[in-house]
Amino acid sequence: MFIIPTIIAFLYELLLAIPILGGAIMIGSGYSALTTALVIHVIVLVLRFVTGHSKVVPILAIILTLLTWIPILGWTIHILIAVAYFIDFFMGLGKSSIKRDF
Repeated sequence: MFIIPTIIAFLYELLLAIPILGGAIMIGSGYSALTTALVIHVIVLVLRFVTGHSKVVPILAIILTLLTWIPILGWTIHILIAVAYFIDFFMGLGKSSIKRDF
């Protein structure tokens, strides 16, 4: 329950961090893509409460997602959240057993 939601959140943030594509997704969706990102981070946070994994990155992502509507700042924040999920993913793999996660 740790691996798949973290990968989904990472890939979604990475998609939104691609400069022209992420901007087109934001404008094309009327910024509802940010609501989707917020929902993904909340789901990751709830699953981490259940599994007992670190909750720092999802909480940080929820807070920072509220600021991503600002164009250049949003791009930077999406990159930072993606990097945080990437680092958190590999740090979490060492602390959990693969058997428990699947």
